[in-house]
Amino acid sequence: MLDGIGAALAGRGFRAIWYDRRGTGGSTRADWPGGGADQHADDALQVLRSRDAVGATVLGFSSGGVVALALAARHPTAAAEVIAWEPAALGMLPDAASIQAGLMAPIEEYLAAHPGDWVGGFHTMLGVLSEGRADLSDPAVKLMEANAEAALRDDGPLITARGFTELPPDLVTVATSETPNPLHAEIADRVAALSGRPVAVVSGADDHEIYVKNPEILATWLATRSGSTAAHPGPE
Repeated sequence: MLDGIGAALAGRGFRAIWYDRRGTGGSTRADWPGGGADQHADDALQVLRSRDAVGATVLGFSSGGVVALALAARHPTAAAEVIAWEPAALGMLPDAASIQAGLMAPIEEYLAAHPGDWVGGFHTMLGVLSEGRADLSDPAVKLMEANAEAALRDDGPLITARGFTELPPDLVTVATSETPNPLHAEIADRVAALSGRPVAVVSGADDHEIYVKNPEILATWLATRSGSTAAHPGPE
């Protein structure tokens, strides 16, 4: 899922590092799920250290953006800059618990009736998030299906529940598309208020999954910024 953005960044002279987050791909499932964004942030620090990449620009997309924010909060010297793309940090919202419960209820109902059908449950999640408008045949959706179980067992109930009350100054930038959905827009504003940096609206980005659908847009945007190293804390 991240090969496109990795290649786009590398093509612009960045050293690009991306990896399978705990619980996905070839990475371990030890102690998973359970530690949420903080555990993933600690893992990301180890990835940076193991690749001699401490001081990188760290990118996180959606729930990966929550991991990136947790990295900034827990390990502020690990990155030169943290960029969180439309972070799905529902814990930042004042009515977070009710929002999360409302989002998870139909998914839990589906899984109760179809145990182990992670892809079907993921489709249910997309339907809830898009209010029924999700195109389940979209190539980006097909790529994300590989992490369907993680989306339902980790991202949905754990990672996105993370909230933040403070962030290190002059470290975090939150970025959005030109038309973020209301939840992402409100979270972005709240993160920006903590970070002391305004929300960066990326010109030409017209979709939450732009990092999958048209990674060249984000790579071009990043190339206009300072820094020469990039790391990514894992897929959505």
